[in-house]
Amino acid sequence: MRAMILAAGLGTRLLPLTNSRPKALIPLRGVTMLEFWIERLYRCGFEAVFLNAYYLKDRLAAAVSQRQWPIPVTVLNESVLLGTGGGIKAAVERLGCEPFAVVNADIVCNANLNSLYERHKLSGAEASLLLHDCPQFNNVAVSEDGFVLGFGREAQDLLKKDKCVRLMAFTGIHFINPSALSGAAAGVQADILDIYRSLMTRGACPRAITEQGLFWREMGSVESYRKLTGELAQLEPGRLLPLRTREHITLDPQTIIHPDCTLKGSVVAGRDVQICEGVSLENVILWDDIRIEKGSSLTDCIVADGMSISGRHSGKIFARAVQPGEILLPCQ
Repeated sequence: MRAMILAAGLGTRLLPLTNSRPKALIPLRGVTMLEFWIERLYRCGFEAVFLNAYYLKDRLAAAVSQRQWPIPVTVLNESVLLGTGGGIKAAVERLGCEPFAVVNADIVCNANLNSLYERHKLSGAEASLLLHDCPQFNNVAVSEDGFVLGFGREAQDLLKKDKCVRLMAFTGIHFINPSALSGAAAGVQADILDIYRSLMTRGACPRAITEQGLFWREMGSVESYRKLTGELAQLEPGRLLPLRTREHITLDPQTIIHPDCTLKGSVVAGRDVQICEGVSLENVILWDDIRIEKGSSLTDCIVADGMSISGRHSGKIFARAVQPGEILLPCQ
């Protein structure tokens, strides 16, 4: 079994955090999204992972090359942003002749991927989409017999015409036969949903698959990232391995913290973080290479890499502005 992680996106909804990191390298309580998905795929029996890269692709490539992964991980650079469909099409020859899994880099999910993969193979469908009921995102029309009929506005129109149609949400996890992409043009930008629409017109509608007890969160915006970081501290241990759950204070071994500090709520501190004397932190996320100066107070703040912060702050995001031509050092 092989899998692809979609990691080329610009991460505009996560700005300014994505000034210096692509979405796949955003950390959740000390574990990047890249680490989370590679570990999940490995645990589910996948043998190789491919990820497409465009935005800050040198940082992504460096992060992959600097680690010893449990399964082979290959970065596929895009010279132009190809989109979800174009990126998968560009990788399809590397993914082999068997069905493969695709996951978005900005979601967290506990799906049993190997079981879903087998269900897809047995279904005989060209593609299978993992769906769930999430009212905020329910925009996929599903027939009574479990086929995907449309997305977005067309799904809403189908619901009006046929009360047997139900709306569900796409998780960003799908299983695809290489033949599903045979009609897609190579090297051009494309949306995978448009490729699925083409399958529908040929009478080969994708299958809708579901899983009981699914935990799913998207992390595509600053607010959803902040919320999920806090939520993980409330979840039972081991539910979303390798993420650290039921842990309100998460400190990297290289964090230096003065004994005269106050930490409240959910606090995360990454590598090479120095928290000086008299600092008060409450519901704060600190990435790497950060110094919080003596006597400072931060509440509901996010601090990205390489910052030095002093004073009293609430509800702020601190991130470096990227200058034209600037070369950023890779994440370790």
